Amino acid sequence: MKHIVTLLLIATASLHAANVEDWLKNGLLHPDLLASVRDELALTEDQQTKLNAQLTEARQKAEPLEQVVKEQQKALNHLLNDTTTSTEAASTQLTKLLEAEAAVKQLQLRTLIGVRDVLTPEQLGKAKKLGPPKMAAAKGTSESAVMAKANQLRAAVEALGVPPTEAMKTRGAEIEALIKSGELGAADLALDKLMEDSHFKELEAEAEVVDFSKFETGSADLESLRQRFEAVQEAGREVLSLPLLRQMIQAKKTFEEAKEAQNAELVGRILTYVEGKLKK
Repeated sequence: MKHIVTLLLIATASLHAANVEDWLKNGLLHPDLLASVRDELALTEDQQTKLNAQLTEARQKAEPLEQVVKEQQKALNHLLNDTTTSTEAASTQLTKLLEAEAAVKQLQLRTLIGVRDVLTPEQLGKAKKLGPPKMAAAKGTSESAVMAKANQLRAAVEALGVPPTEAMKTRGAEIEALIKSGELGAADLALDKLMEDSHFKELEAEAEVVDFSKFETGSADLESLRQRFEAVQEAGREVLSLPLLRQMIQAKKTFEEAKEAQNAELVGRILTYVEGKLKK
């Protein structure tokens, strides 16, 4: 048993040497910190796309790796609770646990370096300077405040009477994952960004009544109309703006009426309106 305890002490020391907090003190940036100073860094669209892709991929890879860690930890606990367990058996299982934890640490390290490398030297310096104060403020965010904000946004979408778009679902799932993992500061910042991107406050204004007769018909043969409809339908999956979604709902209602009346010209005009809105 003395040998097993010694092995566990060594394992603890090894894990501490690869502590994420130590990496953050030596030049790497936590994604939460980066999110807190997103506006000040003036990230380009390409930078934001790369960051989102890296973090999404990291989350997807982390889940199975963390599950393996839990399973190996459970197996080690089982052995340690068994008084007949030999040093060799415990040592073998400890090696499996350390290997599983090492895979998680490797993923964390690669992700943090990848996040760092997206930034320019100037942005990196600014993030290190501005991030800590904002992160300290964000850590004081309560779960009830975050949930209240999330429910407010959810209610606005539900009030429109249509399901959320794929883009909304993706962003919502990311925020939900942050809340579940206890990263309330990051969740709050992500919610603020989503509310900004969705133009949530603009819903207070009255909806515009559109006169579709003002728009060009465009290609109005049946095959062209079908292709145009499929194109706007696909583009609509990426809509985040709630006022735009409200406009699309109005257009859809008139579209269905024109389709029922077999008014190809009006269908074309409505599609022209929608195409223009989606390009903005």
